[in-house]
Amino acid sequence: MKIAVVAAMDKEIALLKQFSGNDVIIAASGIGKVAAALKTAEIIHNHHPDLIINSGVAGGLQSSLEIGDVVCGKTLAYHDVWCGKPNLYGQVQGFPLFYASDAKFEPFLEKNIKKGLIVSGDKFISSPEDQADILKHFPDALAVDMESAAVAQTCYIYQTPCLILRLISDTPDVEHHQKQYDRFWETAAEKSFANLKEILFKLSDATTTGD
Repeated sequence: MKIAVVAAMDKEIALLKQFSGNDVIIAASGIGKVAAALKTAEIIHNHHPDLIINSGVAGGLQSSLEIGDVVCGKTLAYHDVWCGKPNLYGQVQGFPLFYASDAKFEPFLEKNIKKGLIVSGDKFISSPEDQADILKHFPDALAVDMESAAVAQTCYIYQTPCLILRLISDTPDVEHHQKQYDRFWETAAEKSFANLKEILFKLSDATTTGD
């Protein structure tokens, strides 16, 4: 089984680089929806993976989440799209409102991983006001990032299974949010990504064995 892992930033890739092998591709997409979609499409065309995993960090939107938690995007949507009626908020016209991680891979995930909605948009969410605006439209959203829905939409278009796994690096509703985000990279990133790599190794082993 060939797996491709796509993350936005080089520092995310650096912390994931040991998760590699003959059947694993790791690629940096760059930040934002367009960059993520282009890299995902390129990987699909050039490597034909059986599964694309989008990983990296995300902001937590619910009080139940803690820094370092791993969240699986059971469903994905855009928080910054409005095409007008009769479309729903977040829906790109002609496409579904929600995309999904492939359910057949969920049984391989650890039970303590939170599963739910992750929303994406081309904006770094850094204030309680930003968070409230997202939750007004998507009250159940667990986390927010800038790429995962675009990866999921691209996989939907090309009928390629995807799995979205994100680490919580910050919570936009706290005071001095930027310092919290910076502190994650200074003190918690290596341990958090080590936990994420363990999950990816187990997922890879389990799905390969199950083929």
